[in-house]
Amino acid sequence: MSTEELEQYVNEQFDELHRLVRLEEWRVLHLVDLKEAFLTAQAVERISEITVHTEKLQEEMDSITQQLGELDRAEQDGVAPISLASLLAARPPPLGADPGVRLRADNQRDPEDHSVDEERGEDAYMGHEP
Repeated sequence: MSTEELEQYVNEQFDELHRLVRLEEWRVLHLVDLKEAFLTAQAVERISEITVHTEKLQEEMDSITQQLGELDRAEQDGVAPISLASLLAARPPPLGADPGVRLRADNQRDPEDHSVDEERGEDAYMGHEP
């Protein structure tokens, strides 16, 4: 093999190596672009979810603000609007308002009447006086 042939062979190998390096660079850049596109798509999806959630929260806040405004107006007018009837109905009744809870005078036992104690037996109070 002559010097010229050897030089040509080395140049061809160098050119092939150079071509392979450029091809690998292109592949790496393509993979980077794909990864960037994938991450961008994920970010867009998350931003979209956050936007939808934010809009729902904004709607809830608007509804609550409207309800609070109605409550303020009702308080200023001294009359509860019909829309508040369900809220008022859901409130627990004030203590003592349930007639079934209060003892009636005829249901109270006479402290001097020990006939009920005799029916219950001596162990009914477990050492405590009635």
